[in-house]
Amino acid sequence: MNPITSIEQLIECFDDAEPSEQVSVLKRIDISLNDFEKYATWIEGGYTRNCITRKEDFEFILLCWDRNVETSIHDHSGQHCWVYQIDGTVEEKRFDLSSINEVELKNHMKIKKGELTYMHDHMGFHSIKNISETKAMTLHIYASPIDSCQIYDQEKKHLKKINLEYHSLNGKAIAEEVN
Repeated sequence: MNPITSIEQLIECFDDAEPSEQVSVLKRIDISLNDFEKYATWIEGGYTRNCITRKEDFEFILLCWDRNVETSIHDHSGQHCWVYQIDGTVEEKRFDLSSINEVELKNHMKIKKGELTYMHDHMGFHSIKNISETKAMTLHIYASPIDSCQIYDQEKKHLKKINLEYHSLNGKAIAEEVN
């Protein structure tokens, strides 16, 4: 199959794909970094969530990572999640929750430019950290849009639900900065 060389082509191909074909579509990504930059926003000491597209059946979110930034340990509200590494290198850590509400590290891996990973709640929880010497970008593809997730509060040793927000939508910054 031919490589997918634009974001518009990726959206169209993913939209047309049956669920069983979605991974093969994502494995064809060969989109230049420049195409993603028009959707990118950055904050010092954090990461941004930039919605490229949101449809009834899926959403694409571009995460832009400052150096050494890590997400909380979290789930995906039951949705399928793929992460495509656009630029830089991130580390993904996967966790199980024990019967006494302790998180236990299951495994970890480095995700390098051009690599694709998959996560679902039945696999546990995860966190992602930019381990590059520079900024990084990842494309997060959700089989259905998610508006909230559970994060693990390490101090209180319990899960809490949070609402998710975007820093930009379709390449346009949202006025309020989200932490």
